[in-house]
Amino acid sequence: MKISINFFLTFIIIFFISCANSSSESENSKKIDNDFPNYVDSNNLRIFARQGVSTTFLNNVGITYNEMFKENSNIDQSMRSKYLSISKDEYVYQRVGVDGMVNDSDFEAGTPPKPYDNNATDYIWEMSSGGADQIGEVIEHLLHTITNVVLYLTYSQWNYKDSSSQLYLAMKEAVDKEIYDISSYADLKNDEDYKKIITQEYAYWLILAEWNYYEITGKKANGITGNEEFKIGTSSEVQAELPLGHKLYKDYVDKILSVPNKDKIISLFP
Repeated sequence: MKISINFFLTFIIIFFISCANSSSESENSKKIDNDFPNYVDSNNLRIFARQGVSTTFLNNVGITYNEMFKENSNIDQSMRSKYLSISKDEYVYQRVGVDGMVNDSDFEAGTPPKPYDNNATDYIWEMSSGGADQIGEVIEHLLHTITNVVLYLTYSQWNYKDSSSQLYLAMKEAVDKEIYDISSYADLKNDEDYKKIITQEYAYWLILAEWNYYEITGKKANGITGNEEFKIGTSSEVQAELPLGHKLYKDYVDKILSVPNKDKIISLFP
């Protein structure tokens, strides 16, 4: 009889522990679902959306990314396949939120569901209206994910931590020639992410110029083809003035991505 009572008590304890764990897991699951209730997939990139992001905008971010993977004669299929495989195998993702939500006192970056973890960079914000600023927001942060996450994971020459990498040397070329002004990041010099940030922004500006995309993204300043941070904004200027940067673009980006059709992108974010 003692054995039966002990067994019964043990069963009851296990039952309650199990229920408690189940409840805790359920709550965690609900929190994650609440953080990112929607997503779309595009070319092995999962794009998670916070509450409030419109379905149309989320879908159009996915379409924009897909535009970068159209076929053209410059594509190296083995390099593109490697890029796509790494993006899938390393669970790279992009986050999308509503403009202004980061200013809320209780804002948190959010937790994606497993197995997604740390292979992401920044948010894309859905603005209240479309146009050049919204296009710039989408293109910029997709390019951050492409260069700072996927290319970094795929190719050693995109290792922003290595001052002898092709990426870092190309960035240094632009800084030394006073084309890329990194003075606005001076306060971050002692930050462990300093190299990550300045190379991320360099790669974004470089690709934007190679694509001749400064105008439709609202990044062109008056009187110059580029802007105050990156002074040249056309592919011909990059080729003439930044040979290391142009080579970096031709060796990798041009063989993996296509220039998104401008008319298509404008139509997505009117």
